Amino acid sequence: MELVLSASFYPLLEDKHRYLVLCGGRGSGKSEFAARKIFYRCLNEGNHRFLILRKVRKTCGVSVIKVFQVLLRANGISFEYNKSDHVIRFNDSIGRPNELLFDGLDEPEKIKSIKGITSIWIEEATEFTEKEFTEVDLVLREPTPNYKQIILSFNPDEALGPWLKKRFFDSVDPNSFVHVSTIEDNPIASMREEYRKQLSLLTDETRRKIYLLGIWAALRGRIYDWDTQSPPDHCDDVFYGGDFGYSVNPAAVIKIYRKADEFWLEEILYETGLTNQDIGSRLGAAEGFDPKLPTYWDSAEQKSIEELYRFGINAYPAEKGPGSVKTGIDFLKSKKIHIISGSINIIREASRYNWREDKNGQALPEPVKFDDHALDAIRYGIYTHCQQGAYIGFSKDSLY
Repeated sequence: MELVLSASFYPLLEDKHRYLVLCGGRGSGKSEFAARKIFYRCLNEGNHRFLILRKVRKTCGVSVIKVFQVLLRANGISFEYNKSDHVIRFNDSIGRPNELLFDGLDEPEKIKSIKGITSIWIEEATEFTEKEFTEVDLVLREPTPNYKQIILSFNPDEALGPWLKKRFFDSVDPNSFVHVSTIEDNPIASMREEYRKQLSLLTDETRRKIYLLGIWAALRGRIYDWDTQSPPDHCDDVFYGGDFGYSVNPAAVIKIYRKADEFWLEEILYETGLTNQDIGSRLGAAEGFDPKLPTYWDSAEQKSIEELYRFGINAYPAEKGPGSVKTGIDFLKSKKIHIISGSINIIREASRYNWREDKNGQALPEPVKFDDHALDAIRYGIYTHCQQGAYIGFSKDSLY
């Protein structure tokens, strides 16, 4: 078995506490370790049925399944992946079966009915409420031949997960082990370097605490205060906003419904490691995406926009220029905007998007540029479409 682990995480392979709490900064390797520990237990103990959870099922599929597939292939282990059920099945070296079930709390009653779970990993635990965590905890009550454990991985964002801080950090729980990590604990040198570059750009002290140092902190000066609603039965317009990404930054595509001056936002794509061709393929297969409707992208990426256009996607450059970010934010703040349930990355980004502060803690008229890919896509889409597309009409060439 080949596993890449840092000295900080290595002892946790044998930790048997009921709750293994992996709290850390961005890129610290906590999620990768959780996957490796599950893989390690499957091969050493066998007969496992691990439940891997995100708040929304589709986000679990994108972010986590790929990690396990890479691990299995790297170790030469054949496996079956049932795409519709989100289940990976494989045997250990002596033929003992293992199952990895990837799911979300979209249907809480369904989770309660799953039998034979041997352990659980809750990824992005700050997405869960304390009540939801308790319900998941109750799933892990059946007798098992090996120790039962719930792994929780998350960033120490107090605004999103105050119950996690209260339960596992403000008091001592003998059934839990808490591990705090930073970028320096990531065992993969190339990833450390990528994240260091990104984290070095952080000037906001609160974000530095959360994402660089792995310290609990609560963001202030929130920019957007959007609620969550179902999409309208009828709308005047549908279009999309998109943001390119690749290594540590995800590509994001957001479906936008307009009814008069009111908007609803639905997450269609949010994934790292995608080339332009990958984006085109994902969108072509994505439920709820219509390539004939306009999509608006960062105008600095004209070559990428053209590639998507040749892929059959009705792609256009967004309105950009000096002061366009603040102008776009002000425009969005003047509108009534809702997030459609299940768009977990929009909800997460919007909850953390805040104004920069000066050394005296006073808000400055510009946002902190970090973890804002879905929000950029939304701004590109709504501002450009309303300024040019929806009301006066245009041709593709007129926007270049």
